[in-house]
This record gives sequence, C-alpha cells and structure tokens, in this order.
Amino acid sequence: MIFKNMKIEDIHNSKTVRDAIIIIGITIVVLGILRVGIGIGERRARFAGQFGDNFERNFLGPRNGMVGGMGGGYFGKMMPGGHGATGEILSIKLPQMIVAGPDNLEKIVLIGTSTLVRRFQENIQSSELKVGDFVVILGNPNDSGQVEAKLIRIMPNPNYEIKN
Repeated sequence: MIFKNMKIEDIHNSKTVRDAIIIIGITIVVLGILRVGIGIGERRARFAGQFGDNFERNFLGPRNGMVGGMGGGYFGKMMPGGHGATGEILSIKLPQMIVAGPDNLEKIVLIGTSTLVRRFQENIQSSELKVGDFVVILGNPNDSGQVEAKLIRIMPNPNYEIKN
C-alpha cells in the first residue's frame, strides 16, 4: 500500500496524492468542457430542426395558399408587416424601390450595400432587380417609415397557375 508508513499529516505533502488530485481536476475540467459543447450542439440542432419545421409557415404562409392572387396565402396576410414588405416592384431608383403589397399599400424599401438579394439559391446584385418582380423583403423600419432591407428574395409570380 502506498500510504503504509505515512502519517495523516504527511498526506498533503505526498507526490502521489498531489498527482491524483491534479488528474481528477483535469478530468473534471475536460468533462465540463465536453458538457458545454454537447449543450451548445443540442441547442443548435434544436434550432435548426424547429427552423426547418416552421420555414414554410413563417415565409410562405399557409400550405393551401401557395397558388392564388395577391390577397391569398403566398403574398397574403401571413407575410411581413412592419419589418418588411411583400409584393410587386413598381419602381426602382437605387438605392430605393417602391413595392406594392397585397393591400395595394406602397412601401419604400431602401437597399444598402449589405442587403442580400437572392433569386432561388443564388445571390444576385441589386441592379438585377426589375419592375414587375415579386419580392419578399425582410428588414427594419426607419424613422421615415421606409424599410431598410436586410434580405430581398425574388419569388415566382403568385398569379402563375400550376398545371397538374
């Protein structure tokens, strides 16, 4: 036995006890770091799963509203309000454009240098936007009642009928 001839008072001076305490401490720190990593990974996975589950409802409206006019699901009531705009581009004079929403309310949208413009899966330049495009815009309202766009996504024309 290691502690055979050792007195209780001498345990704190033992190299073996000190090494055992260091190993236990390092093990506790490593397990703590591992647990934090697992927790972060679980949160990220949960967010990604919930985002994917709710993507269609959050960005496209109800499932049965995909086809129809400006007043129905796709560009209808479920789309951005004060923090965005949805509808047809009426005019473009960069860095701003005017978008007519489903209620024929026109919104002025400001396009900044950091605004992301997407058509399907590709990023495009804001100069490629054109009058008549249907867009969904996410951004923040400013003090002038304009929308400062963070993301502009070009969508298919909602009046297009899908043939089966």
